[in-house]
Amino acid sequence: MVIIGLCAVILAACSGNSEIPDTTNWELADFQFINQENEQVGLEDLKGEITVANLIFTNCTTVCSPMTANMARLQRMAEEEKLDVQFLSFSVDPEVDNPEVLKEFGGNFQADFTNWNFLTGYSQKEIEKFGQENFKTIVAKPKNGGEVVHGTSFYLIDQEGTIIKNYNGLDVPYEEILEHIEILQQQQ
Repeated sequence: MVIIGLCAVILAACSGNSEIPDTTNWELADFQFINQENEQVGLEDLKGEITVANLIFTNCTTVCSPMTANMARLQRMAEEEKLDVQFLSFSVDPEVDNPEVLKEFGGNFQADFTNWNFLTGYSQKEIEKFGQENFKTIVAKPKNGGEVVHGTSFYLIDQEGTIIKNYNGLDVPYEEILEHIEILQQQQ
């Protein structure tokens, strides 16, 4: 009986290294938007890839610049670890954030556009619905002016297009995210 209990403890400890805890498992809806190069990017482009996504806008005066700087740091860390991961930033202010504006904004943070797409090409109403339905977060542009209200999470999306987990995009748990990316890569 002691041996069986010991084996269960050992197996539990081993399996803990290969699973991501507290997964969300939200299905990402099909989409087709445009990036900073005015190229189409959609869900099909993500299939087979691990992706980290967030919601930002370029004329934000509070959280978006720190979040983008954090995403850029995560991108560099993933590159150093030789992790194959894509990055997506959905603009929550598409009327302002055209491809040229997004490219300049990403360039300000030394974004590597080879694996980071800044997306636009939809209406305000569409991104508000998309944010709520897919990322389970508010996206709302005040009717009387002011900045767009939106969530500040980073979202890990697996190779099937499922949002596996969300993380704080301001106080980023970099090592945890990198570890979870590695777990997803091992499951390929």
